Amino acid sequence: MKLVSIDTNSYERKNYDVIVNLVEEEARKIGCVIERVVDNKGIPHLIITLPNAPKDAKKIVFLAHYDVVPAGDGWDFDPFKPFIKDGKVYGRGASDDKSGIAAGLAAFKEIIEENIKPRINPVLIVSGGEETGESVDFYRSITGDIGVVLDTGPEGLSIGASGVARIKVKVKGKQAHSAYPYKGRNAIYLTSKLISYLEELGSRLEKEIKSSYNAPSYYDKLPARMSVTMIKSGIAPNVIPDECELLIDRRTIPEESAEKAAEMLKEEIINFAKRNNFEVEVDAKGLMDAWVTTDERVINKFREILKEITGKEPKIFVELGGTDGCHLIDRMPVIQFGALREDNNIHGKNEFVHIDDLLLVKEFIKKTVSTEF
Repeated sequence: MKLVSIDTNSYERKNYDVIVNLVEEEARKIGCVIERVVDNKGIPHLIITLPNAPKDAKKIVFLAHYDVVPAGDGWDFDPFKPFIKDGKVYGRGASDDKSGIAAGLAAFKEIIEENIKPRINPVLIVSGGEETGESVDFYRSITGDIGVVLDTGPEGLSIGASGVARIKVKVKGKQAHSAYPYKGRNAIYLTSKLISYLEELGSRLEKEIKSSYNAPSYYDKLPARMSVTMIKSGIAPNVIPDECELLIDRRTIPEESAEKAAEMLKEEIINFAKRNNFEVEVDAKGLMDAWVTTDERVINKFREILKEITGKEPKIFVELGGTDGCHLIDRMPVIQFGALREDNNIHGKNEFVHIDDLLLVKEFIKKTVSTEF
């Protein structure tokens, strides 16, 4: 609740030093060893380790972040005055991702207090700038043998994440006074035809392009997904617009290349425009490839850990969204487990986290630290 009460809006870099000082102070009280790193963008990060961890053991990096997206309007309460109700902690960042910091520090505290002998060399990373993408360079400097992203959900063992392609489309029409529509060609009307086609194409992609890996929820196997997410047009109420811009978000599966998916969609859009006799400009980019951990030994170790602490066989899946594991996967296997359930209103109003999930993630970290890899 102390963490959530501090507004760490990443778009303003708000109170970054305040929260880092708090986490460092709490970690020192527990008895941890702390290193503060200020990156080339001036963002502070913490590297927290256990004093008695074996340095020659496997180094497992637990990744969490302290910055949050802006709270926005429409909350039923002050987003930075956290409270507990019905087994939940409410407030901006309660789930994403101050839950990971709280669970990590609680686990380290109990390991020290209970004299649990670490069988690995655990490192808790508490970073800033995650929500704006400014932490990428810092993440790419992290070394270790295994990465554990705490910025995900507890529904099972996550071993990967989807990729992202973004496509910007500019539809060309002809400008005219709205009193004389026959003299122009309305770019919004042309775009509406394209949007209908894209909606149909998106539904087709979901059915036809499916991964061999499970999805965490809703779908059985992880599918390709596509959505029109932004649209912009018009200069005045009495002008027929000659341009309309839209943005398309395309989510890829591990078996796809994000760049190839972007290029294929670009070709589809250009061909549709030709068939319907209008002009388009298309900028298509693969932003991030989907990734997956294939190290079966590592997967099975964590599967056994989750089975032991939950009493049931965990579902193994690949995330519907992207995660920070993409910045680690090139040099270490990465798994993901955290307290961010789908119902937590992450990035939305009235965000919360289940206290039972905080306890579960704490136990997961404790069990990982006492397991030999």
